[in-house]
Amino acid sequence: MTTVNENLIAKAIDQIDRDRLVQLVIDLTNIPSPTGYEGDMARAVHEVLEGSGFDATLQPIGDERYNAVGRLRGTGGGKSVMFNGHLDTSFGPEQAHRGIGYECKGTLIDDEWIYGMGTFNMKSAMATYVVATESIRKAGIRLGGDVVIAGVAGEIEKSPVNEFEGRKYQGYGVGTKFAITHGAVADFCILGEPTNMMLIPRHCGTTWLKITVPGHLIHTAWSDVDKNAINKSRVILDAIHEWIPDYVARNQLGDFRPRVNVSAIEGGWPWRGARTPDGCSIYMDVRTLPDALPVQAYNEVRDLVNEQIKAHPQLEGTKVDVFVSAPGTSIPDDHELVQTVIEAHSNQLGEAPKMGVETWYSDAAHMNRYGIPTVNYGSAGRIRTGGGGFSTHQGEHVHIGDMLDIIKVYIEILLRKCGVAD
Repeated sequence: MTTVNENLIAKAIDQIDRDRLVQLVIDLTNIPSPTGYEGDMARAVHEVLEGSGFDATLQPIGDERYNAVGRLRGTGGGKSVMFNGHLDTSFGPEQAHRGIGYECKGTLIDDEWIYGMGTFNMKSAMATYVVATESIRKAGIRLGGDVVIAGVAGEIEKSPVNEFEGRKYQGYGVGTKFAITHGAVADFCILGEPTNMMLIPRHCGTTWLKITVPGHLIHTAWSDVDKNAINKSRVILDAIHEWIPDYVARNQLGDFRPRVNVSAIEGGWPWRGARTPDGCSIYMDVRTLPDALPVQAYNEVRDLVNEQIKAHPQLEGTKVDVFVSAPGTSIPDDHELVQTVIEAHSNQLGEAPKMGVETWYSDAAHMNRYGIPTVNYGSAGRIRTGGGGFSTHQGEHVHIGDMLDIIKVYIEILLRKCGVAD
């Protein structure tokens, strides 16, 4: 570990501006930025980065979408640290009727919680990155290594498929993959995803599959239930649901188990009930262990379907296609970035962070595969009424105290990894 004068860490922590943090979270939350429409959010983050002393760039990734990338240059000799965060939100403005946690409006409650679309995932993290860096600068401390903040478009788990195409379906890391191939590089990276201050050095991969069962298009008057594609697909669905528990049990990692989701079924025309469907499609999300590859999930499901075809000849012609193939990621527990986060968290919060594996997917997979060691570690994820995770009833919200705590940890990480200029 890099030796850093504890007085310098304390000096920077004393400069944390709570009001600045709260207002920044609210300001960013007030900007609608569903996947595909991150332009205004990117411009706002770019302006914030410029005002905070970063060399900032708007990276156009197409269709009026941008990344906002800033680099605060060190004096040299230290390691560089990137904070990466996505600009797009999990939900869109059409969800606002669900309550204040879904509105594109930052709302302060009891001077302790901030509600609004994107506060949880993950505009609050962007604010913590900025305030941590500003605190170091206000303390008059010059870092040796660079600090990079990358606000990226298109991270949310979405994908074009069939007639659903265009920018609002282009997620799964399009912004980060562009950023790290166009100058947003660093020695280490922290993603402030909503982990509730757990340290996540590994997460699952995901394979999205489309199983197409052929049918017989004909009028109801001459229809045969055994040839109906929807009815035929029941055989595949039953086989899938019998297979899921076995797949999960075979792929557990300690106490952790991946998940499988049958996410959609598509077949027929609801506006023409007098016709049988000429096909029925089953869509699946198969989560794979961090070090597994998408082709393994594809092969296993394809073999499962082929077994059903052999046993049920009416399924002849059924096919399996992959339309998302995203391998997971993992870095060792003894990696220097992991150990630095553990040490800084322990020093600032009095105990070591909990560590875990997550089923969700993040841009850490892309960062690690491009040689930038990355972990997920963020403050959001505590629920106001108790517990952790995300409350679909209350919507997105974050705790101000948790954000202030993680800023302290981020400050120590930056001082230790970047080093302090003489």
